[in-house]
Amino acid sequence: MNINPRYVIYHDLIGFKAYAKLVSAPERSEFVNIGKVIDETSNMLITKKNIEIKKYIKKDHVFRFKMPSKRQDQEDVYLEVLGTKIEGRPENRLRNLRKRRLLRR
Repeated sequence: MNINPRYVIYHDLIGFKAYAKLVSAPERSEFVNIGKVIDETSNMLITKKNIEIKKYIKKDHVFRFKMPSKRQDQEDVYLEVLGTKIEGRPENRLRNLRKRRLLRR
């Protein structure tokens, strides 16, 4: 996958390895491996780790996605995103990006 980290919130998040922590208590919680994203709804991320499937509410968490590196000699990049930034359906997030670009011109 060759996605610019700047625009990852406008893409489908399915297939990314994810980590999460609660927004309500950031000093007490740390990022926990929640597995691989297998589905995404407008308000939830559904992940699978081993055989366990869990659902995470987007607005209640801060997510960290592991972006695969383009070359083998580079380290993987981790992108940290507030859940409120990725709320909504992926197709609507892409539509909003196009609107923002048109408004800049």
